[in-house]
Amino acid sequence: MNLRISDFEDWLRSRGYDKMMGEQNFREFLKLGFATLLFSNSNLLVSFLLHSLKVQGEREKARFEIAKKIKAISATKDEIRIDI
Repeated sequence: MNLRISDFEDWLRSRGYDKMMGEQNFREFLKLGFATLLFSNSNLLVSFLLHSLKVQGEREKARFEIAKKIKAISATKDEIRIDI
């Protein structure tokens, strides 16, 4: 699975995070990029990834089940790739 920062931005906007954060803070958050957000264990990024993987149900259990199946993760500022 390959995801771009623009996908993440669209997902966040559709949930109103741009309004909650304010546009300037929202832009600064996105500028951090996937690598930084992944390293800092961003809850918003994890939610986006679970949504993109079409995971439903209890979040912690889902994270554990997916983690067991992941072969590789690579992240740059603008793209994240997960091989399952």
